[in-house]
Amino acid sequence: MRKLLRILCCTGIFSILVSGCVVSEKDYLLKEEEATRCAGTLQMQAEENRELRNELSACQKGLSAAESRVEGVTENLSRTSAEKNELEKMLAAQQAVGEELKDQNYKLSNLLQEKEVSQSSVIRETMEINRRLQETNVKLREKQAVSEGEMGRMERELDILRARNLELERQKDTELQKLKATYDELVASLKEEIEAGEIQVRRMKDRLSVNLVEKILFDSGRADLKSSGVEVLGKVGTELAKIRDKRIQIEGHTDDVPIGGALKERFPSNWELSAARAMAVVHFLQEKTGIEPEKLSAAGYGEYQPASSNETPEGRAENRRIEIVLLPLYERIGQAQETTEEGP
Repeated sequence: MRKLLRILCCTGIFSILVSGCVVSEKDYLLKEEEATRCAGTLQMQAEENRELRNELSACQKGLSAAESRVEGVTENLSRTSAEKNELEKMLAAQQAVGEELKDQNYKLSNLLQEKEVSQSSVIRETMEINRRLQETNVKLREKQAVSEGEMGRMERELDILRARNLELERQKDTELQKLKATYDELVASLKEEIEAGEIQVRRMKDRLSVNLVEKILFDSGRADLKSSGVEVLGKVGTELAKIRDKRIQIEGHTDDVPIGGALKERFPSNWELSAARAMAVVHFLQEKTGIEPEKLSAAGYGEYQPASSNETPEGRAENRRIEIVLLPLYERIGQAQETTEEGP
């Protein structure tokens, strides 16, 4: 406002001089000098205005360039944030920085309009914001590199596990094929006994069971093999001796009729009787068929795992049995699957 008043004063004086007012030479010279000063002042003000406009234009260009760089960094953050949830948090922080940048730009624009800061202050503020953006971008790239490395490691481990799983599946299929072949051979070699109901051959998911009824192996209340049982057991043992990758468990079972009379001195309960019969079969298979003893085991279950009801003579006869079970070498007793196929 003061500048405008000075300009108007100079202009008025100049107009008076031009209008032909009669003044002395001394006054004229003074007025002329004052008019010259006013003209100089006008020129200086014009130069100052041009400089201010140039400074404002340069600052606006600097701010535009800074905003462009911020937009580029924000795009990079958007691409990398999809990799990990943690990167999404970093993106949120970056967006907060962007909001801070807008706020700073707004403040800088106000400061420029009010001429409260110089161009160097604006540049320093812009450089500081840009530095912070670059640091954030570096951290994000480091996080992305770590995540990519971890994902690569996990993918390699997954490939190894898949390969192992395929190998285990292949081995399992091979084992099942071998078990089926053994089952078919046993059924073929014991066809007469199976048809006579003296033997049952059952193939389970990963094990094989040969069920021999008591009457062909033992007399009632005894644990000594009968001659007929020796013949049948010899056939079974010949087939079992061909198997190299199975564990053979002999299981003795009885009905629920208690041991009585003189037999009670030798077999206090059905536990002892079932175990003794199982051991007799184990010794026979080892000594007569050449099966390795480390593959053999015996178990006596007494009356506690019946195959049928003990309410009828037929059911009790079915419960008095010897089961020869082929198990995987690594399997513990009782871990096998349920029966899936049964012989004739």
